Amino acid sequence: MQKLHALSVAIWLVCAAVVPAAAQTPPPHPAEIDPTLVEYSAARERIGATSKVALGQCEALAGPGRPVCIKEARGREKIALAELDQQRNPSDANARRLAETRVAVHYEIAVEKCNDRQGADKAECLSRASAEESKARAGIRTGQ
Repeated sequence: MQKLHALSVAIWLVCAAVVPAAAQTPPPHPAEIDPTLVEYSAARERIGATSKVALGQCEALAGPGRPVCIKEARGREKIALAELDQQRNPSDANARRLAETRVAVHYEIAVEKCNDRQGADKAECLSRASAEESKARAGIRTGQ
């Protein structure tokens, strides 16, 4: 009986030593789980860094070109991120999001360029930008 008790105590001690050691192992590096996740994160960081540089160049500008430059820089970042998502997970939904992002960015830039104009010229420019956006969105809906 004492041998059985001593054996059960020994097993318990071994288990007590093994379980915490297993629980303390560090989590695997993300590259060990999914190497594409690391590549994706690195690409997002590159896009962000490129965008920061472009925005920095825009901040150095003065006059009416500065807001347009900022919209263009942010727009390029949005499009690049949408393209990255489409490359990572190619699907019809991501392709549609990419197309919608492109249309939205082009519209925002066109509106910003129109803001530099005055009077009837500005109104005509805004209506032209709106018409082009509507036409592009209709093309996305119909799949063209």
